[in-house]
Amino acid sequence: MKQMRAGLAAAGYVKHETWVLPENRSLLKQMEKQLRQPILAGSFLSETYMSAGTNWNIDRLFSALQALDEVVNKDITLSLLQGSESSIKLEMNDFGGLPIYIAVVGEQIIVDTVLVDVESINDVPRFNDAVLRSREMFPLSSIGIESMPNGQVVYNMFGALSSDSSLTNIVTEVKTLVDNVQRASEAFERFFN
Repeated sequence: MKQMRAGLAAAGYVKHETWVLPENRSLLKQMEKQLRQPILAGSFLSETYMSAGTNWNIDRLFSALQALDEVVNKDITLSLLQGSESSIKLEMNDFGGLPIYIAVVGEQIIVDTVLVDVESINDVPRFNDAVLRSREMFPLSSIGIESMPNGQVVYNMFGALSSDSSLTNIVTEVKTLVDNVQRASEAFERFFN
């Protein structure tokens, strides 16, 4: 061990102590090996760390989300909706109970919420124009039109990720969607009845 440390120091490496959860030890070792290599093109390539290594299904994702501090602390109320296409409903209690839905569909995870009912828009053509010009305002989110099972037509805001995304990236997608819904509500307020 002393020889290895001396060799690394002689090669110009510096010792850095870090604390991680036990389940992240192997990930830290992978990152440590990568950090011993020269930085390519001025950036650290971390794409492999965006993956959970296996595809989520709705039950495993629900179990993982139940362990989040926000769920344990009741900032988010979580429920599993069973049906022909099962999904997870997150009620964002700090944001008036804003419902966010997560579905695992094949190779994708869809994170979705209703932005506004089409009937609540005072000028649909101008609203559509504003939405189509807004893509840079809402990172990681898109806005679409969807017919609900009850026939209601709504604008929804959604994001999509690979079904092997890390839990951290899924949670980031949810939090970003919540932020984007708030920003969209403010940006498009003039179109709402």
